[in-house]
Amino acid sequence: MSMRIQNDGIASLAATQATQVENAAHTGGSAQTDSAAQSGADQVAISSLSGNVAASVASLASQQAARVSQLAALYAKGAYQPDSLQTSQAMVSAALAGGSIEEEG
Repeated sequence: MSMRIQNDGIASLAATQATQVENAAHTGGSAQTDSAAQSGADQVAISSLSGNVAASVASLASQQAARVSQLAALYAKGAYQPDSLQTSQAMVSAALAGGSIEEEG
């Protein structure tokens, strides 16, 4: 893989962008333009991965909260009956691994 860096037009691009920012500040508008694409300058695009990760974390937190509420309701009714074998196996496995106890599945 090779990478080529070309500096042509950086000074003029910076001047153009500074002018656009000043004009946008005076008019109250946006400084977004196509000047970088028109001059052949590099562009950076941030993917939506971070948004997807944040949405997944929020969804997981929501699911966990719903599960805790469900278990609390079962416990309050006296209907919560955890599997003691599965609980003990998870506790021993976590202790042997030196980690924390987490739900698998």
